[in-house]
Amino acid sequence: MLKEEWRAALLAQGRAAANEGRRAEALRRLPVYRQSRRLFVSPAAELTQIRINALLDGKELIMPGPGLKEGFYLVKPFSVPFPRLKLAVSLRGVVLYGRLLRHEELPGLGIDLLLTEALAVDDQGGRLGDGSGFFDLAAAVLNQSGALSPEAQVWAAGARHRPPALPLDPWDVPMHGLLEAEEVLVFPTSGALPGIYWQALPAARIKRLTPLWREWRRIAD
Repeated sequence: MLKEEWRAALLAQGRAAANEGRRAEALRRLPVYRQSRRLFVSPAAELTQIRINALLDGKELIMPGPGLKEGFYLVKPFSVPFPRLKLAVSLRGVVLYGRLLRHEELPGLGIDLLLTEALAVDDQGGRLGDGSGFFDLAAAVLNQSGALSPEAQVWAAGARHRPPALPLDPWDVPMHGLLEAEEVLVFPTSGALPGIYWQALPAARIKRLTPLWREWRRIAD
């Protein structure tokens, strides 16, 4: 089955059971989370509680801005009034409560953990997302620009299906683990995370997304 067929079939099934709070609490028990200082978390609605917890737990939260157009925002812990936390960790609110990071600030940022949503994750940690490609692209930019710590891990949450194998592209970011309300799965992921596959990106998209354009210019220089 092709990627698009998998995605269409899973989307037709509707959303998975929420269990958002239980997944967020399960994450809090993981050593990789407890030891992390900076997290990158997808702006997906099902990860809202995870983003709120990160700030409450004293961690720095990195989020992409809308459409990844301007780049990445940093939200400091304890910098947002409690009633505003849910707004602050949304795509609309991060622009108000976060600080837009300059591209020059990305190297050495030391992000320890990346979290994203998933439609499906296979037995090897291959992930199927919503088809926008924004998480894989964001992770690639952060990786290639030196923003990730050497031991950075990538985890998914909320997968609707766990097939034996999914059709993957070279730029698909492998998952180290899958976070569910009732169980936590760890995958034998090894090797470096993918970098930016420039040959797969149209020039117009590179110019439209500021972090991509700046990384392109950095390499060209």
